[in-house]
Formats: sequence, structure tokens, C-alpha cells
Amino acid sequence: MSIAMIVFLVLSIVLLSMGIYGGTVQIPDAAAVEAGAKMPGAFAQSVAQLRNFYLMLGALVLFIVVYRFLFKRANLKVQHLMSTTIRYVILIGVGVFMVYPLLWMVSATFKDNNEIFSTLSLIPSRPTLDGYRAAMNDYGGDINIWRAMLNTYKYVLPRVLFTVISSTITAYGFGRFRFRGRNALFALLMATLFLPQVVLNIPQFLMYRKFGWVDSPYYLALIVPSLFAQETYFVYMLIQFMRNIPRELDEAAKIDGCNIMQTLVLVLVPMLWPAMVSAGLFQFMWSSNDFMGPLLYVNSPARYPATLFVRMSMDADTGFSWNRVMAVSLISILPSLVVFFLAQSQFMDGVTAGAVKG
Repeated sequence: MSIAMIVFLVLSIVLLSMGIYGGTVQIPDAAAVEAGAKMPGAFAQSVAQLRNFYLMLGALVLFIVVYRFLFKRANLKVQHLMSTTIRYVILIGVGVFMVYPLLWMVSATFKDNNEIFSTLSLIPSRPTLDGYRAAMNDYGGDINIWRAMLNTYKYVLPRVLFTVISSTITAYGFGRFRFRGRNALFALLMATLFLPQVVLNIPQFLMYRKFGWVDSPYYLALIVPSLFAQETYFVYMLIQFMRNIPRELDEAAKIDGCNIMQTLVLVLVPMLWPAMVSAGLFQFMWSSNDFMGPLLYVNSPARYPATLFVRMSMDADTGFSWNRVMAVSLISILPSLVVFFLAQSQFMDGVTAGAVKG
């Protein structure tokens, strides 16, 4: 056994001892202290408060030491099996850790307030559907969850479509053509990527109010800007993908009689399709979860989207039921989850690809 392994073995024993020792330390409460009970030392208090952490950390270090010790003494076949097993265990553990909040939200829709705040268990002890029944209630007769969902996708779907089209055309202009002022305009475009949205809220609101777009029944303040490639990130992403497509394809299309737009639609768009799907998915999720935009530009309760409806469900009365809030939130995010899983293969291609497939 190497010196490093001995050091880590000792460290694991120390951590486990601190965890076990911490369980025996008693911290007097305030009443006991006033009665004259002696407080333990600072180190003992910290050990008592973090004993579970020390136990887990010590067990982890001990596991790593034992694993490395056994791994070095195993043959190649056993080493491969051990490494594969530990890899999948880590991936499953990380996956469970990442998806646990979503699972907890689903289970919380079937719990009452007391159980929600008293346990982290995913299985309700007293299942109830009161959260879903309350989620279906309207507020003042003007809005309910289904109308709020319909209002959401009245502007989300056009916004996604216009964003993808305008970003693709803008990326085509910057990525394939040379014109006077191109570098300066591209630098200005990239500069807007670092401009916080909060800086733009006031001038945009004043401008849209002059245009009469605030509280428009067609959500003009939320849809029209997407016609002008306002999402700089998508333009930049599509430009990077376009740079990986050989210009010889454009020249071949020109020889075949294609004009500029035909080259874009018939040659470049099929190769940019994974990146365009990624841009559409990102915009779909961002627009569906947008709270500030509808809050500024939608004033009529009958036109509220799901994000504002979720907030209304929390303000509806004092001492609101959290299972109702969780149920409304779950219903509002279900379309985003469905769309993501249906398009996940294209999304992964758009995130990881970029080379031309021959």
C-alpha cells in the first residue's frame, strides 16, 4: 500500500471517528444554559452539528481507498467490470440527484401543507387530490389554468418560429457575405449579448407603450421583437455552425441555378437543422418560463399566461395551499417537458454536432 493510500485511509478513519463521536455530543438548549449547564467546546459543537457530513465523507474516502486497493490487484477483466460498474453507479447517483427536485414537486402535489414541510419522502402518507382540484379553479371568472396555458402558447409559438427564421437569416448574412461595415456591425451585435435585459426594460416599455403594444390582445410587445433577431445568442450559435459548412456547397448551388434564398433554404437549412431545433427549444423554454415580459406588457387578467397565473395562485388568499401551487406549476411545465423529450435527439445533435456529414 502506497503512502498516499495510507494517508487517505487514516483520514477516512478520523472522519468516521468524528462522525461517530459527534453523535455522543449533547448541545444544551437555551433553557439548559440559563440553568447553568456547561456548553461544550467549539470543536465539539461543530463535530456534533456536522456528524452526518463527517460520516458520509469518511465513508466515501474509505470506499475510494478500498476500491483503489482492490483495483490494482485485479486482472484486466475484473478491472474493466469494476470501472464500468462504478461509472454507472456515479451516473445513476448524479441523475437521481438532479431529477429529485422534479420528482419531489410531483409528489408534493398529492400532499398537504404539513406533510410537504415535514418530510422529504417521495411517497405521500396521506395522498390527496385537493391540489389539482384547487388548480382548476378560476380567479374572478376571467382566467383559469387552461386559459392561461392557451394564452402562453399564443405568443410562445410565434415567438419561437420568428426567432428561428430571423436568427437563421441574420446568421446567413454575417456568415456567408462580405459587405462594408460587416465587422463593426458584428461587433455591435456581439456587444448586445452582454447587455443586461434589466437595462432595456424601461426604454422598451416606453417605446412599446407609444406603439400601443402594451396589453395588446395579440401580444405584440412579446412577438414583434422576435422578427428582428433580438436573441443574439442564437445568431452567434448559428454563425458558428455555418462556418463548418464548406462554401463549395454554395458555389455548387449557384452553378445549379439557385439564387441566394434558394441556397439558404435548400442547401444550408438542412445542415443547420439540428442547430435550429436547439435554438427553437431554448426559445420555447425561455419564453414559456418568462415572467418579467408578461408582467410588463400584459395587464388584463383574461390574457395572463401561465407564469402570471402561478403567481396569482400564490396571492389568491392568505395561507395558500402549496399543493395547489405545485399542481399549477407542474401542469404549466408539462408541455415544455414533452416538447424537450420529443426533440431531444435533434437537440443533442445541435449541441454537439457542427461538422458536415458526408
